Amino acid sequence: MTPELIAVLAVGAALAGLILQGQRGLGARLDRLEAEMKEVRDRLSRLEAKMDFVESHIVRRDEAGAPAG
Repeated sequence: MTPELIAVLAVGAALAGLILQGQRGLGARLDRLEAEMKEVRDRLSRLEAKMDFVESHIVRRDEAGAPAG
């Protein structure tokens, strides 16, 4: 093997290592992002349930003829 070919192969191996390391880091960040998104969805679901409860309470109150406010 010529010195040039060895240098090209070494640079290629180094770049492959960097790309692989970057992909692993990206995968870890995506996993964290998915976990955070799940937490936000869960919190929104709880908020929607509370809003539904308040809405049904208001509707029942209005149907019963209670004064607003």
